[in-house]
Amino acid sequence: MRTVIIAMSLMAAPASAEVFIDIGASVSQIDSKIANRSDTVSRTEKGVHLGLGARRSIGERSDLSVRIEMDMLGSDLLLAFRALDYRYHISNRFALSAFLGAARLDLATPAYGYYLGGGGQWKDVISGWDLSLDLRMGDKVARDNVLPTDSQGGIDDNFHDIYGVSLSMSYRF
Repeated sequence: MRTVIIAMSLMAAPASAEVFIDIGASVSQIDSKIANRSDTVSRTEKGVHLGLGARRSIGERSDLSVRIEMDMLGSDLLLAFRALDYRYHISNRFALSAFLGAARLDLATPAYGYYLGGGGQWKDVISGWDLSLDLRMGDKVARDNVLPTDSQGGIDDNFHDIYGVSLSMSYRF
């Protein structure tokens, strides 16, 4: 049995992953449901978008990756983790993607929720650089009202829905 495992290991293709960074800009709308208010408070923020990830081919036309992203939403930091980031190559120059993960919005105390979205990527716009446009959503990013300065009454949590778009350049290593 040991010989079979060694032989299979020697015959297997080498595992490799492509590391990449994203740098760009984002625009996001944040719809907040505050504990003691019956209305929704909305604001729009523009900021810098950064990302770091690793991707691996899982077939002739598909890639699977993980990625961590940081976006400045005004004075608040959105930190997101794409746990499942799938990319499908339509052609040698264009790909579509979909992702699912988790988000953390850095407020007085952190808010956590689901993170999902999708987009398109124009590959090799400049040698080694790809141009990406992503639509993103942070769903029910929740923050507990635990500080003495927090609004009291109503529900125990503040919920923030984040709808955004990012335009970035990705460099592959």
